[in-house]
Parts: sequence; structure tokens; C-alpha cells
Amino acid sequence: MTKDWEGWQGEEGAESIKGLAKFTKGYGGADLQALCTEATLNAIQRRYPLTYRSSDRLLLKPETIGVTFRDFMISLPSPTEAQ
Repeated sequence: MTKDWEGWQGEEGAESIKGLAKFTKGYGGADLQALCTEATLNAIQRRYPLTYRSSDRLLLKPETIGVTFRDFMISLPSPTEAQ
């Protein structure tokens, strides 16, 4: 899934994947899809901060957007939300 993504290679990438697997234990397919969507939206907002503040149509370059482990961690619900 993530082996070609920037920052997900090597030993650090393997640790990120293990950590993500630990935090998403018990997630079903729809939960994982929602998490990936939210992480992608976080990455877009980080790369293009004006995306949600502008009413103009913006031309985004998908190849410049990198989804990081941090984007996934921000997307995970807090322990109080999960209860």
C-alpha cells in the first residue's frame, strides 16, 4: 500500500507502518478508508493551506502532496472520541 510513498521506505517507514497498524487494531475496511481519506485531506491542507479558505477554484498538483505518518496520526480519533 505505502511502499512507494515518500517517507514510507526503509526502517523508519516500517516502524511507521507498524505503529499505524497498532493504532488501527480492530478497524474494518470502511474505518481504514475513512482514515486514509482524512489523512489525505490533512496532507492537502498542509501543502495548500488556502484550499479551504478560498472560494476560487485552485489548480492543485497531486504529485506535490505527500501523505505522512503525521497526517495519519492527526486523523486518528482521540481516545475520548473513540468511546
